[in-house]
Amino acid sequence: MRLNALNSIQRQQGSALVVAIFVIVVLGLLVSVLSKLVRTSSDSTVIEVQGNRAFMAAQSGIQRAMLELYPIGGSFTPCSDGLLADYDSLKIAAPIEKCTAKVTCQAYNEPSDPDYDEKIASHYRLESTGTCEAGNTITTRKLAIETRAVE
Repeated sequence: MRLNALNSIQRQQGSALVVAIFVIVVLGLLVSVLSKLVRTSSDSTVIEVQGNRAFMAAQSGIQRAMLELYPIGGSFTPCSDGLLADYDSLKIAAPIEKCTAKVTCQAYNEPSDPDYDEKIASHYRLESTGTCEAGNTITTRKLAIETRAVE
């Protein structure tokens, strides 16, 4: 009986080494997968934050352009088709660093149009594109608003 026990122990020598190598490989794969998951999560958070900043920049551009069209205490100032404003490093209330807003204006039914109709008010479409940079990531958001001028 004792001889059988010794033979059994001798046959099992080296199996602990195989189990240890297997555990090390599995733990290495687990660490690799988790580090990639954390990196991906971090990248998506950066894109989300930059997207919100770009949205706020576009919204600030629209608000500032509306203030130029409809000044407080002043009269309406019509815009012509094309680029209305290009705001770089918006510093309206608080600076939004490395963010810009480009606002374009498109006019409909202006008195200078060949098919102008007096019965219909002039309409303006403002489009603002907010762009923010962070490292090699650039995010862009676009907003549009339509307004009419009753003269």
